[in-house]
Amino acid sequence: MATVTVTLVKPHTHAGRQYPAGAELRLSPSDAKYLLDRKVIAKLPAVTSTTDKEAPHE
Repeated sequence: MATVTVTLVKPHTHAGRQYPAGAELRLSPSDAKYLLDRKVIAKLPAVTSTTDKEAPHE
């Protein structure tokens, strides 16, 4: 699943848990877009995949 890490610019409550401004959250891109539309984050960061793995070093 693809995820993004966002930094909140203002407090936000999700699923009954309160997060202060400055908190970093790992979310789906669609959840990040939702927060951006509500000005809870300042920008959409690059998408990363949780299935990506480093190649082994030889």
